[in-house]
Amino acid sequence: MENETGYTPFDQEFQTRDLQILKTMIPYLQPGQQRMFAMLIKFMELQKTSQLFDGKEPVIQTCSTTDPQERISQMLNDIKTYCTPKEQENIDMALNMLQMFSTYEMLFN
Repeated sequence: MENETGYTPFDQEFQTRDLQILKTMIPYLQPGQQRMFAMLIKFMELQKTSQLFDGKEPVIQTCSTTDPQERISQMLNDIKTYCTPKEQENIDMALNMLQMFSTYEMLFN
């Protein structure tokens, strides 16, 4: 996998060092404490996510093109980094099909 951190661009927007430290602590807590602590962390993440989308401007934008087909291609290529080899192969087939349709459209429209 190319993504060494395992974080998507979405995750990178709200993951903090503090949250990572809190998550690391969970296995060391007493079983009765783990659930509440984990729920607190998830609540904190939910709050950060909500705050992320409070503004009017798009916050997470990796793709610079407005062309829908190009955006789909870029999205599928990014998804591949989290996939198994078989899933990557399937995505490559889908990308090839998209390219063929695009070429067909250019030639015959």
